[in-house]
Amino acid sequence: MLTRTNAAIGPIALLLCCQIALADQPAAAFTIDVVQGDGAVNFVNHKPAQVPVVKVQDASGRAVAGAKVSFQAPDSGPSATFKGALTYAAVTGRDGTVKAAGFVPNAETGRFMLNVVAEYDGQTTDRQVAQNNVAPPPAAKSEHHHLALKIAIGCAAVAGFGVILYEEFVAKNKPYGQR
Repeated sequence: MLTRTNAAIGPIALLLCCQIALADQPAAAFTIDVVQGDGAVNFVNHKPAQVPVVKVQDASGRAVAGAKVSFQAPDSGPSATFKGALTYAAVTGRDGTVKAAGFVPNAETGRFMLNVVAEYDGQTTDRQVAQNNVAPPPAAKSEHHHLALKIAIGCAAVAGFGVILYEEFVAKNKPYGQR
């Protein structure tokens, strides 16, 4: 006979069984290790010297080829893009590595985390990669000013030389009596 007590215990027992089953799920049999780029300091709006690179390894440390890896940058604040997008996905090669191709910091300074997710054989694991966007040093900014100054001086020199050549040409091509 179904009583109120029995009707309440059934769903609770089912919920507890599901929680126990989920808790007994094994951890992913692979990990994500950061090869390069963890804690990197990037100049805003400049291509970095080193883009983030991760390696997917199994529990015994062997490279996992064919794992789908995605890099996700924050959608606001200090961040970066991958070929103009906030997300980049690739598949690991035979060495288990993949790099965040097209990685460029945005214009905002500050610390942020890239979220890296790897999927393989029906399992998923993730890892955070710390990044820090900073303003370029004054020397890097002034290089553009020096280049502009050099170009302006070069243009002025070419223009001055052109005027001299023109005057010589005109002087040589005047009729003999007007020289």
